[in-house]
Formats: sequence, C-alpha cells, structure tokens
Amino acid sequence: MRYLRVVILVSIFGVGSNTTAVAQICCLAGCVQDGNRCVTTGPNPRTCRSVPCSPGSPGPGGGNGGGAPAVIFPRPNCFLLNRTPAAREARTNQCIADLKGRAQLWGCMFEDDAGRAEDLRTGLSCPDRQAALANQCRARCAKFAMWEGSCRSTDQAWQEFFSDIGGDRYGSARVELCGPRLRSSPAVRLQIRNRPYTRPP
Repeated sequence: MRYLRVVILVSIFGVGSNTTAVAQICCLAGCVQDGNRCVTTGPNPRTCRSVPCSPGSPGPGGGNGGGAPAVIFPRPNCFLLNRTPAAREARTNQCIADLKGRAQLWGCMFEDDAGRAEDLRTGLSCPDRQAALANQCRARCAKFAMWEGSCRSTDQAWQEFFSDIGGDRYGSARVELCGPRLRSSPAVRLQIRNRPYTRPP
C-alpha cells in the first residue's frame, strides 16, 4: 500500500512537470511570438518582453490589433513560417497564383450566363477576368503570408483571412469578393456614353 502511494505521488508530480514544459508565453500589445521570444511587428522586428499566459488568455499578442489572429504558440516549437520580407513576398505571390488557378479552373469550366455577361462587359476572356479578380486578393494573401505558422495547418491559417468569402481550404475563395467590380471595357463605356437618352415616362 505504501508503494502504491509513492507511485501515485510520482505520477502527479510527473504530470505537473510536463505541464510546465509546454507552458505558453504571451506577448504584450504590439508584439507577436517568433519561436520562444516576442518581437515587434513590421519589417525590422525587435525583441520585446514576454509574459506568462494567464488562464483564458487569447494567446500570444492577444489584443495587439492590426488584424493579427489570436493564435497560441506553445514554446519553443511554434514559429511563423515566412519570417523575412522576401519569404512573405514569395508566399503572397504563390497565394495569388493558386487563387488564380482555382478560379480559372472552376469559374470558367462552370461559367454561367452572369459570368459570360461579365466577360462581355469587361472585354476579357473568362481566364483573364478570373486572374484580374484574383489579383485584387493581394492584401488578404499578404496577411495570410504574414501569419502562417508552424503549429496550425495551412487550411486553418487560410480560413483566418478567407473564410468570410468562401475560403474553407487553401486556394479556395470567391475572388470576385476581394475587391471592387472590374471596370467595363472602353468599347462598352463608349457604347453607354453614346446611347441615346430616353426620357422616363
């Protein structure tokens, strides 16, 4: 019986040690976690102070605004993937390319009458129109590239910035909702300008 009590005590203290080993840190406002440290946001990050996460905390950098997702990065194994401006730019361009490819495939393969009317109005082919719409998603792609991290899946990071426009998995989104309606072609604008005025009844 005494041996059993010793085993139970060892088990309890062992669990406590593991909990401490994976303790999380949180960053102050204006900072985000990068590996096992907190850094300021922007092109030239500087180290800033970290604090232990309190129970119920929204995660590192909680409350730091600027559209940053509330992602918990347990230390020391989680980090942002695209840590340099060059890496973020490359990931942003890849994001747009993947949006284009998916929009051109599905948007043109199953193009409806409304889509064909938009082709006529803009003077663009369906693939070119879908590419133009995808290009308007650059701001969202840049945020995705900034906050893509090692401790959540690509789809989870994608949903942070694209779920409101139908992006449930990487590369999917209703690209026509990323920006304003594309401009009409010069020929269509000229046709509208030269259309005879009809007095309303």
